[in-house]
Amino acid sequence: MTITIAFEQEIISMIEWIKKYHTVVLLFFLSSCATIINQPLQNIFIATDKNIKVISVEKAVLMDSSKHTNARKEYFVKRSNTPLVITVQTDSTKKVIVLKPKNSFAYWYNIAANYGIGMLIDRDNVKRFTYQQSSYVSVEDSSITIKRFAPIKKGAINLSLSLPFTTVFNMIDSSGKYNSAGIYGLEAGIDYFYSTNHFLSVNIGAATDVFAEHFGPGYYETGSTIYASVKNNNAVGSFDLGYGINVSKLTWSKITLDSATTFYKRKSNINIGLSLSAQYRVANNCRLGVLYQPGLLNTSFKPAVSYQHYISFNCTWKLRIKKGS
Repeated sequence: MTITIAFEQEIISMIEWIKKYHTVVLLFFLSSCATIINQPLQNIFIATDKNIKVISVEKAVLMDSSKHTNARKEYFVKRSNTPLVITVQTDSTKKVIVLKPKNSFAYWYNIAANYGIGMLIDRDNVKRFTYQQSSYVSVEDSSITIKRFAPIKKGAINLSLSLPFTTVFNMIDSSGKYNSAGIYGLEAGIDYFYSTNHFLSVNIGAATDVFAEHFGPGYYETGSTIYASVKNNNAVGSFDLGYGINVSKLTWSKITLDSATTFYKRKSNINIGLSLSAQYRVANNCRLGVLYQPGLLNTSFKPAVSYQHYISFNCTWKLRIKKGS
């Protein structure tokens, strides 16, 4: 009986300790993100010019032949803190290229997940490391070069779909100014590659700050836009940089409420201005970027030359509907 009571007291004491230090306990079990999330093997993709053939990939455990093409192959390699050696065959000789290891996303995620505690646990574990997942090997000026992505060839056509995660509005009219930010919007368009890594894009889009309105005593305001743009774009490394023109309609709505009546006032103006974009290619078909569209000329009030803008921070997906040649 005495032993049972003592055991129950120990259990109660342990529960009380966990309640008191539950945050520390939770951080411990959620720590070491790389150790938990990353697998011992990592898949990598290697694409090559037609005159280059991959002979061997060090640390490769297997190849996924179902995803192989003449120019792109998938390998599963062991994670390591040492460089990955790849041997390729050119028309005349064998060459060796090297992929250096780097800390994986899961390792850095420890900062957000557990205030960096997991980094101490992941420090000596090879699962913290990763190799560049996509590589393109080519010959330039008789030397071997390695890049993240293969060039997109002339004649290729992409369908583009973009969803913003932040939108920023700056609107004016003859009576005042409206600034706000939201999260809702959509953009769709077509990319045509008129030469390798250079393309024209035509896009239409819309955005609003609904659910992020400006509230005041007895009123609230909303902003929205619809637009069309044409841009010339250059693919430079992992970035797509574009510049062109846009035509947009900016709408500023104000609803005033009192005990008896609701007043609704809408102010719209058509703008002509620039369309500037920068996107970072996260994966072959996915990009994170920013769209900046300053309006410089308006058709609705004087002076006609006036500054307004729409800014979007977005995620964009590219679907290849025609290959280049």
